[in-house]
Amino acid sequence: MSKLTVYLKLKIKDMLTNPELIGWGIGFVEFWVFMWLFVFSSGKVETEYIKYFVQGNSAMAFSFLSLISIASIGISLAYSFLYVSRSARFITKFTKASPSIFLLEDFLGSLIALLIIVGVIYFSILTGSYIKWGIFPIPENPVGVLIDLILSGVSMYWFSYMLILILIVTRRTGSLTMASYIPLILAFISYSQLWVDLGNLAYVIPFCSIPPLIMYHATGAIPPIGSYLWWLSSSSLLTPVNLRLAAISTFSWMAIFIIISLILLRKSRGIPVEEIRR
Repeated sequence: MSKLTVYLKLKIKDMLTNPELIGWGIGFVEFWVFMWLFVFSSGKVETEYIKYFVQGNSAMAFSFLSLISIASIGISLAYSFLYVSRSARFITKFTKASPSIFLLEDFLGSLIALLIIVGVIYFSILTGSYIKWGIFPIPENPVGVLIDLILSGVSMYWFSYMLILILIVTRRTGSLTMASYIPLILAFISYSQLWVDLGNLAYVIPFCSIPPLIMYHATGAIPPIGSYLWWLSSSSLLTPVNLRLAAISTFSWMAIFIIISLILLRKSRGIPVEEIRR
């Protein structure tokens, strides 16, 4: 079997069979999918607007709830990074696997598992929308949505990796529990945009620019910079998001996470494995 497939398959299997990850990444989010579609969403929509409403409502639900799911996966990744960092040195030292191959497999395995989990959330939103309104809200640009999700997954992977490397380098791995919740905190700050207009802060705070990009590719309409629920339920014109700035923000933060992680990874090599503990 190829060296590139062994750990990759184990990584995917481990993430997709992790009870905590499945519980928070799928179960917790599926509860809010149900609440969004069958409790909070209006069941009575004027016939001429129903297709527009269902398309926008499902895109909004997926944009924000998928980010919460990805953040929940980020918590799991934070824990796994700490434990993997202990064993990785022995694996790369006493096997033919190089550190770069090991990291590549871990990255690809995490990204594939993340996309599968988010795919479950998307399918449930499609199914729920059809059950309630009889409409399948297929995205206007599925490729664009997929690219947005990949960018989200890549950013969350390296953000979680960066957090753990900071703890390792500063020898504060005992603070893992507190640090691991930072991805979810940022996801809920982004989630607050459903009611709040963050203004230009939406381009500055990590992950806040991802939902509008997903919504744009899913509906073809340029969403506002905030107050999404008001935008969907009223005819008022709100300040549209600057898609170019949103894309720049997303790519910039992803680059920052990767660069800092690689710098910290190099520094962490001088720390004895015995000190990498909780």
